[in-house]
Amino acid sequence: MDPPLPNKIEQIRLVLASGSPRRHELLALLGPSYHTLISDAEDRTDPVPPGVLAALPPFPLPHTTHPALLAWRKASHAAVLSPHHITVLGADTIVVIDGQVLNKPRDAHEAHQMLAQLSGRSHVVYTGLCVMQHQSVSLAHVIGRENVPDSCLVHPYRVWLDLVASEVEIAALSAEEIAAYVATGEPLDKAGSYGIQGLGGRLVRAVRGSYTAVVGLPLAHTYRLLRAAGINDLSDPEQTYLHWLNTIGKEPLPCPPTLP
Repeated sequence: MDPPLPNKIEQIRLVLASGSPRRHELLALLGPSYHTLISDAEDRTDPVPPGVLAALPPFPLPHTTHPALLAWRKASHAAVLSPHHITVLGADTIVVIDGQVLNKPRDAHEAHQMLAQLSGRSHVVYTGLCVMQHQSVSLAHVIGRENVPDSCLVHPYRVWLDLVASEVEIAALSAEEIAAYVATGEPLDKAGSYGIQGLGGRLVRAVRGSYTAVVGLPLAHTYRLLRAAGINDLSDPEQTYLHWLNTIGKEPLPCPPTLP
């Protein structure tokens, strides 16, 4: 059964189609008033409109695993359940190494195997984004229209898609270090078996790209897509990133390629 939207829905302009606590934290700090609607739609195999397929950003693996397509599945499901004046944001994150997608581990043994595979190497974390808005919503108040991302029209919605790739370098880990981390339980609900914002951050040597994309919601790209959809009451993404790091007791990574 789908969760109901709040009674005072007229006060809500945005729905986050994700149950991730990390995405919730980051979006809340970015500033918009929103409601969360949890969806399992990424597991569905419904036909994808040609307009969405044509608009997908380049991705090196089959489109069935494309994070922006999975984000669209979440957002489209939530959009059907939401009133016409609501903008919907979906996101999906995957970890890729050696052309293989590392999902959440089934158990501690598989978590240990994944971490051993990542140990001492770099891998890529992809986060796909989708913003959907009913075409009846006016965009006349969009600020900085020359900088807004391209969108596609999929009746009856306007759709914005984006894909963010970040390279993550993991330190060389001993079997004892891997076992100790797995024993904390943190890897068991994380794609790739680590959480950069938690204890798993100690395993990370460097991030080349967006740090918050690795967490699950790239702030700068989310900011751009929401602005394109006319949601302008947003905080600066770089300041939001620094504020969020402070709330979880972390310092920015020292390496210059790391971005919000």
